[in-house]
Amino acid sequence: MLTRRSLAPLILLGFAGLPAQAQDQPDIPTLREQLMAMERQSWEFLRSRDRAAMRRFLPDDALQIYADGTRYTKSQVIDYMPDYRLDRYDIEPTYGLRMISPDAALLIYRVTSRGAARFDRPETSKVLATSLYVRRDGKWRAVLYQETPSTTSNEGKKR
Repeated sequence: MLTRRSLAPLILLGFAGLPAQAQDQPDIPTLREQLMAMERQSWEFLRSRDRAAMRRFLPDDALQIYADGTRYTKSQVIDYMPDYRLDRYDIEPTYGLRMISPDAALLIYRVTSRGAARFDRPETSKVLATSLYVRRDGKWRAVLYQETPSTTSNEGKKR
């Protein structure tokens, strides 16, 4: 029969595991801001056409999927950067973070950008962007970026 005395060591063992688990759990508000700062930095790399910085930012297995359905690997993104001009971008302040595991997080935000491929007329694009970050060797890495066309309540409706 279990008594209070026999339960005490079991309870202490249970509490002993808590600090280790708590260390694995990131501080969500801090991580949200950290990942958004990294995301903004990647937009700046694109705007300034800084291929070297983008090469350091993206892991080798990165994949980017844009609103028109085109898919780019890391090397394709780097190769395309000189042929694309990003004039401006605006990330809405209401972005979110969804933890998948202690080492994987989704950053979700709306962004409006204006730019064009070489020789094309600039276009404004509004998308819902999702970036999947994974922690590798203690560093957060953007492995997947995906856009979904965004519309407001009046946009995209037939009249």
